[in-house]
Amino acid sequence: MKRILTLLILLTICLNVKAQTKNCAVVLNHFLLVVDSNTYQAILGSEIVNSDFAYAYERTKNWEGIYIIGQDNYIEIFHPNSLSDEYIPAGFTWVCQASLVANCTDKYDLPDNDLIDYSSDDYFDELTVYTQDAVNAPGSSGLMTTREMNKKQYESWTKKKFNDTVIFQTTDYNSLAESDSAKNYLFNNVTGIEINVNIRDSLSITQYLNLIGYTVESKVQNKLKFSNTIDFIELNFSKNVEFSSIAVIYFKLNQPTALKNLKLGNSTIVLSGNNGKWDFNKN
Repeated sequence: MKRILTLLILLTICLNVKAQTKNCAVVLNHFLLVVDSNTYQAILGSEIVNSDFAYAYERTKNWEGIYIIGQDNYIEIFHPNSLSDEYIPAGFTWVCQASLVANCTDKYDLPDNDLIDYSSDDYFDELTVYTQDAVNAPGSSGLMTTREMNKKQYESWTKKKFNDTVIFQTTDYNSLAESDSAKNYLFNNVTGIEINVNIRDSLSITQYLNLIGYTVESKVQNKLKFSNTIDFIELNFSKNVEFSSIAVIYFKLNQPTALKNLKLGNSTIVLSGNNGKWDFNKN
């Protein structure tokens, strides 16, 4: 395992030289994490949703999901039966990044890898990395997707005029009203996530992260931490991972708070100072 990670670091250093030739200013926009039903209900009934901790609510139209809104990004929590016609296993994860530069992602020099795919329609250009497990198979949802708004989506959603050199705001991808409301709560933004990943998917995911501007910040045992200076993604590699899944969410707060532990089903939140950590490895 250590030898594989060392080779990955050398590879990402080489790949980074090429990746940085096109900087689309990609940042974390939001992510979906499916939790077990007991944990979902514990979150729904907790101060996470029902206090001044965060601008948060449950959506029940078309699907059931808890939304925790930050000023620049947000968290989406589902349970296995959130979609009426589909069962989603607990742990299922999808991460969505956003390009802040118009007409940029289509110029990426894609690696020769069938698990990294580029697509485009009237609304978005999308760059997606898939994993080899049964849950995130090509044709289904990828593990991570970088989206870039096209003219039709930008003008209809933001009500602003599009031009070929526009620099998007992080809130252009979200609800500006909700992002403004989030300023009145303790929760500020997600700063990073830790994802458990099967070692067989290591090459595809590291290639993808380098392509969108993330570089290796640190290596500790079987973990690689990638950062773009705004947010980070830590990959925890193992041969025993059934499918890739978020294990920890890191976030910052708008003001300091005393040390506090919240047990929410099979997860635990620890608040300390201006930071928080939400661990989904707790059983």
